[in-house]
Amino acid sequence: MFYKKFTIKDYKSFQGEQSLLFAIPKADTIGSGITYIVGGNNSGKTTMIEGLAIKEGRNIKTSERVPGASPEFSLVAESDEIVRKCNLIREESSTIKENPRLPQNEIFEIISSRRHWASSAGNIFGKVGDSFSSTLDLTNRQNNLEVASELRTIEANNEKYQAFIGLVQRVIPEFTKFAVAYEDNHFIEYISNSGVRHKTELLGDGVITVIRILLQLYVAKPNPLVIDEPELSLHPSAQRKLLKILAEYSETRQIIISTHSPYMIDWEYLKTGAAINRITKEEDKYSKVYSINNFTKYTALINSGNWQMPFAMDDVAKEIFFMEDRILFVEGQEDVGLLKRENSMSNVNIFGYGVRGKDNFKFAFSLANELGYKKVSCILDGGESENEIKVALSAAFPTYKIIQWNRNDIRDKAVFTSTTKSGYFTQNGEKKDPQDLDDFDEKIAELKAYLIP
Repeated sequence: MFYKKFTIKDYKSFQGEQSLLFAIPKADTIGSGITYIVGGNNSGKTTMIEGLAIKEGRNIKTSERVPGASPEFSLVAESDEIVRKCNLIREESSTIKENPRLPQNEIFEIISSRRHWASSAGNIFGKVGDSFSSTLDLTNRQNNLEVASELRTIEANNEKYQAFIGLVQRVIPEFTKFAVAYEDNHFIEYISNSGVRHKTELLGDGVITVIRILLQLYVAKPNPLVIDEPELSLHPSAQRKLLKILAEYSETRQIIISTHSPYMIDWEYLKTGAAINRITKEEDKYSKVYSINNFTKYTALINSGNWQMPFAMDDVAKEIFFMEDRILFVEGQEDVGLLKRENSMSNVNIFGYGVRGKDNFKFAFSLANELGYKKVSCILDGGESENEIKVALSAAFPTYKIIQWNRNDIRDKAVFTSTTKSGYFTQNGEKKDPQDLDDFDEKIAELKAYLIP
C-alpha cells in the first residue's frame, strides 16, 4: 500500500491541520517515489518526522499541545481512506490511542540524522541510532532495523556479501570488504582497497551514513522509508551518487528525504513524479506546509536548461527550495552577474542564472507562490512585449512586486555578427553522420582512455 498524505493537527508548532503530500512510486520511473521535506532550521521538519512515528501509548506533554486543542495524526492511502489515526484517548488525557493499527510492514522506517555507531556489542547489536533529537524518543518504535544482525546475515552469504559491497562501492569506491569482528565484544569494521582495517567507532561519519542508509535499502523491506538529512558528512559527489540509488529504489518504495542540500534534489525526478514539501514558520510562530506533487506545469522552466546552457538549472537554481523569503527573478545570467556586483543587492536571493526568457517569469512566480514565498519580485527589460508580461504578472500575482527597466537591456550590446564555423554537431545540436565526424570518435576515445582507464 502506498500513502497519499499525512496530516498533523494541533501538535507543537502545527496549529490547525497541515498535510504532507507523498509521491507515489511508478514502476520503471526513476525518482517517482521520492518525497522531499525542505525548510529552514526550526521550521517544523523534525516535528513532522516525529509525527510519522507517533503510535499508541505515547504520552503528549502539555507543552506539546496547542492550547484548547487536541493533537491528531492521520495517514491517508491512495484511495483517500484514512488507514491510521492517532489521537488522545480523551480530550483531557495525555495518552495516544491508535485506530486502526497498521501491520508491521506498513509502518514508517526512520533513519535518524545521528547515525554514529560505537563498536561495542551493547551499542552496535540490536536497534541502533534512532534518537535524533533530545526531545524525540523513537526507542520503542515497532520497526527499527537491527543493523549488526543484518550485516552478519549478509556476511554469511557470499552472494549477498558481494552484492552489498557492490552497492556501497557505487558511493564509496574504496569500500572493498567489511567484517563483523570480535575482540571481547563484536564490532563492525571495513577494509579499504589499500588493505587498511577501520573500526566502526573510528569510521568517518560519511561512511557510516552510506552503510546505514544502503543497508536499509538492501534488506528490501516494503515499508516507507524516512531519511533525515542523508547528506550529512557526505561530499557533494557522494550525495549525487547516493541520490541516484535512492531514486532507483523509489520506483517501488516510498522514500521520504528531509534535506538542506540542493545536491539531494534532481529536476528530472521532480519531472517524473517526486514531491516537494516546504515547511516554514508563519510569523515565526506556526508551521505551515506548502506542497507540490505535480511539476508538469513547470516543464517549460525546467527544460529551458537545454544543451546550450547545461548550467542553467543546476544546483544553484535548486536553491529556490532553500531560500529565505526575499527572491528576485531576472531574465538572464548577465543580469544576475551585474546585479550581484551591486552592494545594495547583497541581501537579496537572486534566482539561479536567471529564468532565461521573458515568458518564463510566470512559471517562476507560480513556483515561488506554491512554495509559500511571500516577498518575491522581478525586473523586466523595457519593451512592448515585456509591458504585456508586466500587466499579466501584476494581475496574477498582486502581492508580488513587478519592476520594469526604462531601457531594453541591462547593458549595452553591439550588433551581433558571426563567422561561419564547422563542427561535429549540426546547428540544432544533432550529431552528424559517421562520415562527417572526422576525428571526433578518435579524440573521445583518447579522453576516455585517460580519464576512465
